[in-house]
Amino acid sequence: MVPSLARLALPLVLLVGLTAMAQPQEVLRGRELKRRRVALTGSTADKPVELHVAPDYLTALEFDSPVKRDAVVLSAPAGRLALFEVTSRTIVLKPAMDLGAGRSVELTVPFVDGAAPTRVVFSLVTDPSEVDAQVMVSRLPRTVEAIQGELDELRATCAAKDSELEALRARSVASGPSGMILAGLLGEERFRAIRTGVLGAGDGVMTKDAVTYFASGWGAVALRVRNTGSQPWVPTEARLSIVASGERINVLAVRMKEQQIRPGGTELVVVETGAPNWPEGATLRLELRDKEGARRLLIPRFTF
Repeated sequence: MVPSLARLALPLVLLVGLTAMAQPQEVLRGRELKRRRVALTGSTADKPVELHVAPDYLTALEFDSPVKRDAVVLSAPAGRLALFEVTSRTIVLKPAMDLGAGRSVELTVPFVDGAAPTRVVFSLVTDPSEVDAQVMVSRLPRTVEAIQGELDELRATCAAKDSELEALRARSVASGPSGMILAGLLGEERFRAIRTGVLGAGDGVMTKDAVTYFASGWGAVALRVRNTGSQPWVPTEARLSIVASGERINVLAVRMKEQQIRPGGTELVVVETGAPNWPEGATLRLELRDKEGARRLLIPRFTF
């Protein structure tokens, strides 16, 4: 009788032990571990990607593009996570508690290179049946349609900027006496303006007439200059003086509409001065030079 009881006791002990070992395994099998791939596109960049997380489970995110570590944002207090580590290409996290039914935490991850999509937003939720243990995040190559759309948008932006630039140029050209002359805003009838025939020539540049503008606070000479040389010419310096005394006159600016006078071309060049310090009708001398001083236009005598 005793041996029979002993033989029965051994299986009972083994059964209890196996049951005890099975209980933790049942807990671990309470949530299924998932391995996911998330492909990002420009059109879905701001749509949150739902991720299933849970306490005591690690969720690892792997990125195929470097992320801005210092700019990663989690919309939850630090105490809600038992583990949160960010590297240039991975994020590992583990919640400290269940987030609760209907509750979520947003995780915003921006990318370093600035290419579209510039970021990804994850919505972390607790699911009773599964956990996203490994999530591989990739940014899909842009389609031809997407690239064409971005190109069209860029062209539209450039066109708008060109219009703004032209408006700024027009405003700049129209500033000051010389700007008003170049913009056609100052006619001969508004101030004492005299068109005179002048003979000026130099190293491949010449002029045959000029309009002088005389006012109490400023003066200007507008010349039609023709480039007869083989190289472009840009007058940057003007030397103006009174013939009788040799006294120099202060020149404030030398301006043109265009950046240069091309070979065979003719442009309006305006030389602007301050308040006239010479008597009305005096004979002046004008010399225009380029930046290097290699080519010059000399008008030895004209009436101002």
